[in-house]
Amino acid sequence: MIRVGFWDHVHALDLQDVIHYDSWSHLIVSAGSLPAGPAWQYPPGAALVMVVPRLALWFSSYGQAFVALMLLVDLAGLALLIRFGRRTGNYTGVWVWLLALPLLGSLPVLRFDLVPAVLTIAALVAIHRRPDWFGALVGLGAAIKVWPVVLLFGEWDRGRLARAIAAAASVLAVVFVATWIGLGNPLGFLSAQGGRGLQEEAVATLPWDAWEVTSGEPTPRHVEYGSIQIDSGAARAASTALELLSLAALIAAAAWWLARTRAIAAGRQELASEDVSRDFLFALVLLLVITSRVLSPQYMIWLLALAALVLSAERTRLARPAWVVIGATVLTTSVFGSAENGLIRNLALLVATVDASVAMVLLVRPRTSRSQPVSHRPSTTP
Repeated sequence: MIRVGFWDHVHALDLQDVIHYDSWSHLIVSAGSLPAGPAWQYPPGAALVMVVPRLALWFSSYGQAFVALMLLVDLAGLALLIRFGRRTGNYTGVWVWLLALPLLGSLPVLRFDLVPAVLTIAALVAIHRRPDWFGALVGLGAAIKVWPVVLLFGEWDRGRLARAIAAAASVLAVVFVATWIGLGNPLGFLSAQGGRGLQEEAVATLPWDAWEVTSGEPTPRHVEYGSIQIDSGAARAASTALELLSLAALIAAAAWWLARTRAIAAGRQELASEDVSRDFLFALVLLLVITSRVLSPQYMIWLLALAALVLSAERTRLARPAWVVIGATVLTTSVFGSAENGLIRNLALLVATVDASVAMVLLVRPRTSRSQPVSHRPSTTP
């Protein structure tokens, strides 16, 4: 909290997006409606997260209450990773959470992305074991930030998947219906998302960053939808292409899921492992991040949560991409206004994504193919 400016009598408070959350939550409580306008781009569950700090009347300000809430969520994430580490006998993810998350500075406690990230950790600790809980946690995460819905790709058993989908749909239905009754149309955020262009931090800006670094000429930018975007016809075309690439990534994920289920049915029981599911989902989220038109710094919180799980597994094929993502985190808070840092960070994410994707494709090849090296970590617990 010192980094934010609390108990600091020299520097002013730096609450960043929490100022918007304060304003939006006041509107939600006082007017009984969801915020409108291009800046509101969140599912209705996000509104509920923003309102919670207003219930903490013992804090002197909304900012203090919000940061305290995120610290509690952070602690919950740590507790989940410790529990997972006890199961696998490997506590690497705990150290990733303790040492890598602070590389993002005060960002984790000034954004609500920590909430869906911790819900993702909880869901992937329960995957294959408790499908109802897994689905409910996925649904809750998707109600706050849409991306956790792709975690359903991690369940290969059709019976468990059906239960997980039912649980996720039930949670989403409750949140959306309750929001519709109490606050109005919960789908308004979709219209704001559709008009976004190519944000300056996105991986697809690599050509523009490379040009700026080599030529010294700044890339034209403009502010729209609350973010800085590349201003050119080529950038707009790239933005459209990225939507298609994200769709292609989801189609590829469905194809991989089908190949996995068929291989398991053919006797490859090693593919039924929870570790394989977590590896696959880490690779999939990486793919969706690099094909996104937007790569806000808080997206790294998602990747760090998944990297911590992958590195805590008994065996993983994605240790190298996970460490590359952790290394890329170092540059994340300095990509604004620095083409050099943006170039290096985005190249690292691209390399990690290619590495992880190739490993996942090779994994489901027929047994006659040369197998990929696996990082084995024998469990010390029964």
